[in-house]
Amino acid sequence: MTSQKLILVSGLPGTGKSTVADGLSRSLSIPVFSIDPIEAAMWRNGLARSETGIAAYGVAAALADEHLRLGHSVIVDAVNPIEAPREGWRDLAAKHRAVLKIIECVCASEAVHRQRIEARRRDIDGMPEVPWLRVLERRAEYEPWTDQRLTLDTSDGTPEQLLGDALNYVR
Repeated sequence: MTSQKLILVSGLPGTGKSTVADGLSRSLSIPVFSIDPIEAAMWRNGLARSETGIAAYGVAAALADEHLRLGHSVIVDAVNPIEAPREGWRDLAAKHRAVLKIIECVCASEAVHRQRIEARRRDIDGMPEVPWLRVLERRAEYEPWTDQRLTLDTSDGTPEQLLGDALNYVR
């Protein structure tokens, strides 16, 4: 039985997925591959924005594949809004016989969610912040998860409590 894990931290922008993913990474000493910095690096290196969305998922999957091949666990920080990338992660976990752990971050309070989006400054070189209108568009496109997962409502609880719940789930 393998102990390696593929941990997906999913959810709309501003729901706290990067905070959870980073906390898991620090606590478990597992690398985290985040779509936004990958995509920003592509833009900084001359790729057109219209070409990078799916490609960033491909880069994260290639990095995760390599680490899983080496016997390491990995964390992927990505919106994963539709079934296609989700199926790819399932296939990758199966390929390496890794345990797939999915954490979906939601922010049930629309007021809190909007405030986070409007106030956040992530400082990802070359990546503009997502406007609230775009989050609403993405929410309309977001397909419900059907997999077993931990759903964290990040509008309720401290970051420490949420990380504790996530750690309990992935262990």
